[in-house]
Amino acid sequence: MRRAILLVAAALLVLASCGLPGQVEGPVELTATFDDVGDLVRGHSVQVADVRVGSVTKIELTDDHRARVTMKVKEGLGLPANAQAVLRTTSLLGEKFIELRPPRAADGTELAPRGELVDGAEIEETLEAPELEFVAEEAVQVLAGVVTNDLTTIIETGAVGFGGRASELSSLIDSLATVSGTLADQTGTIVQIIDELDSATATLARGAGRIDELLVNLADATTVLAENRDLALQTVRDLTRLARDQNEMVFAPFGDDLRRQLEQLDALLATVAEHRGEVGVLVDWLSEFAVRMPKGIPEDFAQIYFWVTLAPLEPAP
Repeated sequence: MRRAILLVAAALLVLASCGLPGQVEGPVELTATFDDVGDLVRGHSVQVADVRVGSVTKIELTDDHRARVTMKVKEGLGLPANAQAVLRTTSLLGEKFIELRPPRAADGTELAPRGELVDGAEIEETLEAPELEFVAEEAVQVLAGVVTNDLTTIIETGAVGFGGRASELSSLIDSLATVSGTLADQTGTIVQIIDELDSATATLARGAGRIDELLVNLADATTVLAENRDLALQTVRDLTRLARDQNEMVFAPFGDDLRRQLEQLDALLATVAEHRGEVGVLVDWLSEFAVRMPKGIPEDFAQIYFWVTLAPLEPAP
């Protein structure tokens, strides 16, 4: 067991000395300035069309309190001088990276390339993909589609609908008379209900101040939602773009890997479930060992070594 721990520690030291797995750097140095880089750090990747072409080498604060990012990328990428640098995330909970892409207009159409990025160039246009927490924070604005005059419109529509319905209303009144006769037989129950309603009304009267405050707050909230209708529509568009980007970046390229890993996990859990008796015996033995071992060497020091051999499992039929 101790030997295994030493091997794992040595492997971690080797990885730390060699840099992050998959890290790529090149001789071409580029810079781009962002308003906020979030948790982007040195060593995070620079990508073109989801392919690693470089790494972030330095992040520093500018005089106007923005983040200046320095990258080193491969030669021969052929990116235009008016390329865009987009700060993105590998997945919903993944790490940040910089995407270099040809210039695009606000509606997503590509613009005409101009020149070529060379060593030491400054990328002028930078963008930041919307973050999940930002979109969630703004999602409540979707309710801005409700405007203050909707209730008035409903009432006016109802008034117009009753026009020319005299015969139907007369029939309705006759039906109500029949219902009224039935209710007369339940006078005692109705009196009890009225008494209880009176008690409830008295309780509400004692909280009139709070109800009035609630109505004022509700009116203010409705006004804010109505005034921010455009922000709600923009939030919906951001949500749609975020979902499309996540599908393109995670589920499309790595779907097969995810399915294979889930199948492997199912097989592992099935094996553990099949041998749960042996697992229980092992856990009981370790618990008993932890209790008895200190009693064998009271107030003394001892080194204990374990040698664990994994027995091959029976092949699946």
